[in-house]
Amino acid sequence: MTDDTNANDTTPKTPSYIAYQVREQAEGQSYFNRVGSAFEHKDGEGHTIHVDAMPIDGRIVLRMPKERLNDMQKDQANTQQTQDQGQEL
Repeated sequence: MTDDTNANDTTPKTPSYIAYQVREQAEGQSYFNRVGSAFEHKDGEGHTIHVDAMPIDGRIVLRMPKERLNDMQKDQANTQQTQDQGQEL
């Protein structure tokens, strides 16, 4: 997978989503195989998807990268805590 780069910045752009092919097993377990990445457009109006492999069943699942998901959850918790403190006053 090739990361996009900003025109003014030489650091790789972090993908907004990771693309996975999901295989369901008879035991009820799911196996996620990374097949690509999705990068947000500069204008925020869409994504470009880079696919390294195409699943036979044609199904691709997009998930947020774990570190981005963790950051969002922390931000939401901080926002909720701030709102809760505001209600106590």
